[in-house]
Amino acid sequence: MSEQSQLPKVSVYLITLNEGRHLDEVLASVKGADEIVLVDSGSTDDTLSIAEKHGARIIHQDWLGYARQKAFALEQCRNDWVINLDGDEVLPEGAFEQIQQRIAKGDINGIYLAHDDIFMGHSLPYHRHHRFRRVYRKSKSQWNTSTKVHEHIEVEPPLAHLPIDVKHYGYDSAQGYMDKLNKYSLLKAKQREERGRHCSLARVLLIFPLMFIKFYFIRRMFLAGWRGFIKANIDAFHFFLTEAKLYERAYRRKRGDDVEKSER
Repeated sequence: MSEQSQLPKVSVYLITLNEGRHLDEVLASVKGADEIVLVDSGSTDDTLSIAEKHGARIIHQDWLGYARQKAFALEQCRNDWVINLDGDEVLPEGAFEQIQQRIAKGDINGIYLAHDDIFMGHSLPYHRHHRFRRVYRKSKSQWNTSTKVHEHIEVEPPLAHLPIDVKHYGYDSAQGYMDKLNKYSLLKAKQREERGRHCSLARVLLIFPLMFIKFYFIRRMFLAGWRGFIKANIDAFHFFLTEAKLYERAYRRKRGDDVEKSER
């Protein structure tokens, strides 16, 4: 029996909506997967044709929210070992085989991977502070569906770290990144409101400079030159925008406005 045939079968799953820009590279990076499960919520670009080219199993599911959509996609996977990628995340060359070889040891339930964030066409090498659970056993994991944004999955220990940096194009365009954070800020404001957290004048005044200091100095974005300066400002503004929208929702509700209608 060959060494390759003894490696665990792995399912790769993604949720998509108009991810054609990077999807071909994403799916090519997981060549060798036993199956690719792509749950799409209504793409109108070439997402589906690219997925078909790579032999993906395509399932349509109307949008349920980030965490619930991923939980649905996970349930469609046939294998216990899974890799979850977004439509703008690419595994480096050789990473898929490296993951297979690590999980074949049978002593872990998941693996942390890091992001290599691409911003304005360039990598941010000093921004690789996050570790993400992207590889895990389906039987030992569960999506936390209580959050509207920045969804995360709970995985039963033990987990391992692999020195793999997933190339992440989600920040590549400043315009696209700002559009994404604008959408996230409203979801975060709603989530904070639902949890009984209210806006304060102090947070509105201080959140931007404090978060800029955090991103630019503490997380060392200054080492990325002018791109780091721009990204630190965008990230800090995202937190300010969340507070502003939280304040606006409280103000409109107090005035008797239809809050949801005002945000359309």
